[in-house]
Amino acid sequence: MFQRARLVLTASYAAALLLTIAGVGFASYILIRNDLNGEIDRSLRSATRELEALDVLETGTPGAAPTPTPDRAGRDDDDDEHDDEHDDDEHDSVRLAVLASDVFYLVIDADGTVVSNPRGVNLDGIDLASLVDAPGEEEIQQVTGENAEYRMAVKQLDDGSFLAVGRSLRLVEHQLETLRLVFVTGGIIGLGVSLASGFWLAGRTLGPIRRALETQRQFISDASHELRTPLAVAKANNALLLDEPEATVESKLDQAEAVAAELDHLTVLVGDLTTLARADEGRANLLIEPVDLGELTEEVVRDMGALADLLEVRLTCEAGPAPVDGDRARLRQLLMILVDNSLKYANAGGNVHVRCGTDGGRVELSVTDDGAGISAADQRRIFERFYRADSERTRSKGGTGLGLAIGKWIVEAHGGRIAVESQVGKGTTFRVRLPGG
Repeated sequence: MFQRARLVLTASYAAALLLTIAGVGFASYILIRNDLNGEIDRSLRSATRELEALDVLETGTPGAAPTPTPDRAGRDDDDDEHDDEHDDDEHDSVRLAVLASDVFYLVIDADGTVVSNPRGVNLDGIDLASLVDAPGEEEIQQVTGENAEYRMAVKQLDDGSFLAVGRSLRLVEHQLETLRLVFVTGGIIGLGVSLASGFWLAGRTLGPIRRALETQRQFISDASHELRTPLAVAKANNALLLDEPEATVESKLDQAEAVAAELDHLTVLVGDLTTLARADEGRANLLIEPVDLGELTEEVVRDMGALADLLEVRLTCEAGPAPVDGDRARLRQLLMILVDNSLKYANAGGNVHVRCGTDGGRVELSVTDDGAGISAADQRRIFERFYRADSERTRSKGGTGLGLAIGKWIVEAHGGRIAVESQVGKGTTFRVRLPGG
């Protein structure tokens, strides 16, 4: 299930990123192409104005004989023709001098015949008649020849001929082809990166969910197991009671006490399960108020003195002022859990010492017993739900296996940390650090 979900998330992430890259690339390509064409059009219009300022057509169409002047009188026709060609070359040189090297101009008559082509542009394949078919104001047209595409500014002049100023699009097409190659290559690389990163991110996203579901399944399985035992015991003893309905209570006192004990155990277990369920859902709201944890510690130790005497364990306390901001009821519950746990697993005739004080602006609480201790391997799991470290920490001690898990939640809900220190055969110490109030 999770593998399929991971693949779906990866595909969705890759598709979203690919669409984004494609959209940005397409928009960028259109903008750059329009900007290049706009720059060409501006240069063509500027060149047209400069050529018009040189009076291109008033000099006569190239090749026509100029009006004779006195200093030319007496010359023969061959000399005149030579002078005309020389003058035309000079006019073309002047006109070309004002143009950029990649700009050319044509003079075309009304029939579409080229009158002047100083740069010798290859016009094969270009329909010149259609180029000059729209008289009037200056117009930018894009035409295609056999060898290249051109953009031309075409303007009709007063004598009916046309001035066409143009630029080849070969360089622009090369730039756009490079841009397309960059976008396609970048898109392919981006797709590969998005697939790899998407697969990794999907794993990171689904990891906590998967662990949470596995924890929930384990929690339900453990809870079912814990509920099954007291229910089975209560049911068996109840069956014994029902087998002899005429028997007196005194004769069946053991069975009645067993049922009562299992019901008490079930009550505690259901209460603990409810607390953890609310904590998991974020519904276990804390009532934050100023609390003196040192005073609360002395109170709890006093109240649990009777249990310590019953277990033949010496319970001592060393507490000073320790102000914190927290939920008084939950902090009391934390103290009860830690002290009760130490009393149960301390040796008969042993000691449990509780200490509470401040250290550098933080409140420190420790509960130490001299019992059997906890192995290093078990210490890593001691705060897990329903986990019992060894045979000593079994249901016979009366616990549900949820106390330390609840204690850990209480500490973390108050912004603190809890840790365990233990050596097998030398006892155990639980340490709690909370922010000072």
